[in-house]
Amino acid sequence: MLKVQRLQMQRYGVAILSVLMALLLGLMLEKLLQIKVASLFFAAVVFSSWYGGFFAGLVATVLAILANNYFFTQPLYVFTLNNASDALELIIFSSVSLLISSLNAELQVAKQASEAKLATLQVSYRRLLETANEGIWIFDSTGKTEYVNQRLAQMLGYAIEEMIGQPVFNFVEHQVEIELERWLTQQRYNLQDIRQQFDLCLRCKDTSELWAIVSTSPILNQQGEFSSAIAMLTDITKRKQTEVALKESQTALQQKQERLDLAQSAAKIGSFEWNIQTNVNIWSKELEALYGLNPGEFGGSYEEWARWVHPDDLAKAEADVVNSLKTGEFFTDWRVVWKDGSIHWMHARAKVFYDDAGKPLRMVGINVDISDRKRAEFALQKSEAIAKARAQELETFMETVPAAVWIAHDPHCHHMSVNRAAYDLMRLPPGSVLTATPADGEFPFKFKIQKNGEDIPPNELPMQLAGSTGKPVEAECEFVFSDDDVRSIYGRAVPLWDEAGAVRGVIGVFLDVTERKQVEDALRENQERLALALDAARMGSWDWDLLSDRVMWTPYHEIIFGYEPGNPHRTYQDWLNRVHPDDLPRVQVKIQTAMTKRQDYEDEYRVVWADGSIHWVSSFGRFQYDQKGQAIRMLGMLFEISDRKQAEAALRQRELMFRKLADTMPQMFWITKPDGYHEYFNQRWYDYTGKTLEQTNGEGWQTVLHPDDVQRTSEVWQDSLRTGKTYEIEYRFLRADGEYRWHLGRAFPLRNQEGQIINWFGSCTDIHDQKLAIEERAQALERERAARLELEKASRMKDDFLAIVSHELRSPLNPILGWSTLLLNRQLNAQKTTQALEIIQRNAKLQTRLIDDLLDVSRILRGKLSLNICEVDLVAIVEASVETVRLAAEAKSIQIQIQLDPTVGKLEGDPNRLQQVVVNILTNAVKFTPVGGRIYIQLQQIGTNAQIQVTDTGKGISADFLPYVFERFRQADAATTRKFGGLGLGLAIVRHIVELHDGKIQAASPGEGFGATFTVTLPVMTPAAQSIENQELQNHGPNLQGLRVVAVDDDVDSLDLIAFILEQYGIEVTAVSSAREAIKAIAQIQPDLLISDIAMPEIDGYTLIRQVREMEAVKGGKLPAIALTAFAGETNNHKILAAGFQNHITKPVDPDELAMVIEQEVK
Repeated sequence: MLKVQRLQMQRYGVAILSVLMALLLGLMLEKLLQIKVASLFFAAVVFSSWYGGFFAGLVATVLAILANNYFFTQPLYVFTLNNASDALELIIFSSVSLLISSLNAELQVAKQASEAKLATLQVSYRRLLETANEGIWIFDSTGKTEYVNQRLAQMLGYAIEEMIGQPVFNFVEHQVEIELERWLTQQRYNLQDIRQQFDLCLRCKDTSELWAIVSTSPILNQQGEFSSAIAMLTDITKRKQTEVALKESQTALQQKQERLDLAQSAAKIGSFEWNIQTNVNIWSKELEALYGLNPGEFGGSYEEWARWVHPDDLAKAEADVVNSLKTGEFFTDWRVVWKDGSIHWMHARAKVFYDDAGKPLRMVGINVDISDRKRAEFALQKSEAIAKARAQELETFMETVPAAVWIAHDPHCHHMSVNRAAYDLMRLPPGSVLTATPADGEFPFKFKIQKNGEDIPPNELPMQLAGSTGKPVEAECEFVFSDDDVRSIYGRAVPLWDEAGAVRGVIGVFLDVTERKQVEDALRENQERLALALDAARMGSWDWDLLSDRVMWTPYHEIIFGYEPGNPHRTYQDWLNRVHPDDLPRVQVKIQTAMTKRQDYEDEYRVVWADGSIHWVSSFGRFQYDQKGQAIRMLGMLFEISDRKQAEAALRQRELMFRKLADTMPQMFWITKPDGYHEYFNQRWYDYTGKTLEQTNGEGWQTVLHPDDVQRTSEVWQDSLRTGKTYEIEYRFLRADGEYRWHLGRAFPLRNQEGQIINWFGSCTDIHDQKLAIEERAQALERERAARLELEKASRMKDDFLAIVSHELRSPLNPILGWSTLLLNRQLNAQKTTQALEIIQRNAKLQTRLIDDLLDVSRILRGKLSLNICEVDLVAIVEASVETVRLAAEAKSIQIQIQLDPTVGKLEGDPNRLQQVVVNILTNAVKFTPVGGRIYIQLQQIGTNAQIQVTDTGKGISADFLPYVFERFRQADAATTRKFGGLGLGLAIVRHIVELHDGKIQAASPGEGFGATFTVTLPVMTPAAQSIENQELQNHGPNLQGLRVVAVDDDVDSLDLIAFILEQYGIEVTAVSSAREAIKAIAQIQPDLLISDIAMPEIDGYTLIRQVREMEAVKGGKLPAIALTAFAGETNNHKILAAGFQNHITKPVDPDELAMVIEQEVK
């Protein structure tokens, strides 16, 4: 009997699970019946201690106490005891549970000891049976032979090994086989220890009949089920021979023929003939079968035979073949490897035939499959080794076996041998008992042997009774040492036979089963309690015998199915009559599947009572199988779940309402499993994302998450899953139209009563507009802060700038006012007059340049600095720029060295602005280069770029100031401003103009005192573009001859200058000093163009142009108009154009610019 070793944690796990099941069942019953079912915890403790022993029962007891106190004792859900009755109930429950655990633990110990004793006793019995003079036959419940003694094997003519494992039916005729099968069936289901005796005809190995008187006794397992049987056979063949002599004589010939056929079939012989000269090997189909081949599959050659021989045996087999060609005889053994890999033993015998010259011609012989014999030989060798070991073990058996063994050497038990366990059982010293039936009749023991309180006479003791009757005796009795000291004894005595068949002695084996009896009583009581608990739980159980189709139902099972209780023996059809017709096919398929696949059956179905009412039941069952794997029995239990089904229907209705509510929510709503697996989204999610559930369930929802938010979202989500804290995050989801919108995600865990998370419920609220508003407010605040800082910075710069502007404007005004005063008040000679005018002109130009720089900076800041794009010749630009600064350079004796590459390509740009760049750089070079210094200017083409590089030997630039050299209002220090003047705007304007031409400017200097280098890089035009440009451009000046222009300005000096400039271009000018005069002149001469100042008294330029446009609306036509203004700014420019002017020119007026604008407007 195998012992199952259970892991300690498994035992405790069963204890915890049992208490949990009792708790859940108790809570359910309390809710349904409003009663406390504390006895369920007794069942949990019983099961736990039975399964896992005392400590598992102790764990179950503690858990049951805690659960009962927490869930069923007022006040609920706290571990307190408020009254003595609850405390007393707790103490009683603890005591009973501990007693149950202790009893079960003792039962397990007793059971293990019993199993060990029984195993040893079995060995002893086997030894005793080997020496019996009668045939002993032990077979299992299916008739398969487990044991035969030597006597029975001799009686049937078999070796013991040939019979082991063979069904008993193989040793009887068919008719007898049917009777044996019927008898075995009765034994399997009778479940009672009933001994029988009958005559039986067996078939010997030589097919002769052996008649015997058979005495059978069933062997029951611990569950009281029939597991095997032992039979004792006494040979009565001679008596039967007379009765069957006539029948044997009639069928003798037929039986001999059958035996011959059987021998030939069982012999497994195949023949072959090998033509040695032609190497043709012919096999019979029987031989092919012995090699695992199909008929005709053998290749028919010596090599083909060698292919099937085991590689380890081939060399010896071939050597034997070679030797047989010399000796004429061939016999050997080898192994054959079949195609499926299995190995079979072959024995070969053959004879070699020769020609007259002694040359071998052919070999004829047979192969015999000796696999069974080889296996038997191996088994015999193993059995002999085992027998030797058993003999050694038996020598110490008597002293080491825990069972008490008495051996009587005569049938009257006068002379006895007793082992140590027997002396211990009798509480006597070893060697003190030599007889159980002394000649003087005086009982030799110091204790009484009783049964049911009555002394057992010596001649009726088990061993004496077995010796006198010659039959085995199994008995239970008590050893009474005193009134308070009684031990329950169980044992069996078996007679020993001599060769003549007479009883020569008795062997008895006895066990102290006091503890087992106590445990059995306790177990019986516990089973009664369990049955009571099942009834209290309103649960039914069934036991279905598939062979007889009988079903045993408990009373409550009948009640659940609507039957009147009292008829536990029902049929499968009774169950079918109650199952709902719509559920029956499915239920039957599940039962059949469970039986076929050896799975537990579990299902829920409806039951229709006789009154038509429908009830839901939950059913659980398990099949039992025989050794052939056929299902023979099904056990199960069920309980009514109609209330639960109604609750589930209500739950489904609430779930439907919940889904409807969720689908109407403006937010996206979702549900996940405890591990975060998304299993539900409301309709808003699908409408927003355009995705399906299959695309977004699980982790698929992250596909619509913004890539920048995936990692952060995953980390926050995993943290919430791990800690159980509320999930809250802001992230962006992709809408179906491709737009990402901000959402606020929140999720809360739903927990069960144990605090375990069973679901996460979450929502996503669109906060995109709020997010943008918040971001806009933040940006506005940041812009406000930056603007405030910039304003403060600008305020400081304004003060500095105003001081610089004041200085730069006052410096040239001083010589202008001084020399102009001298010219007006004194008579100067021609040389001084010329010198005065040059000084005035130079300082006036300086003021104009300062004002232009300020206006350019203003345009740059507003992004309104425009370019007049045309084809530009950089060589001419550089040359003109050098001429502009040459006089200033010569005044300081500065040498200008020029290196111009005439092949440099032309570029598209504004020539005036580009010349402004070069002049500014050269002017700075002249300004910061000391007297006698040098300036180098170089123009060359590098790739597709033209490079202008200006290097001087002047003041140089410090490394700290070099990064800021192109910023506005930046000069190295205040001393520079005082010494060299300027607003610090020139290089800032230069950089912007260069960048507008898609170029770059760089400044470099080794340091102060080492000069500086400025490099301008500009892209040149491709040759194809230059060719097109040359074809389109026409090099001619403006042709304004004969134009009629009305010029109006309240400042007479400015009006005279404008009239003089226009007349230089052949224009007929009508000069007036007010707007009224201009209106009259326009009406009289109908000019081609109007040039008007803006800031005039009485009627300004804006009013004038509006009156002109009103006149045109009546008379028709549209007069081109150009505004003159001393106001520079984007606002004024827009106002001028909006008033009705087509263009404007800022004072002071450049004659060339004025001519080009006039030509542009009159075209």
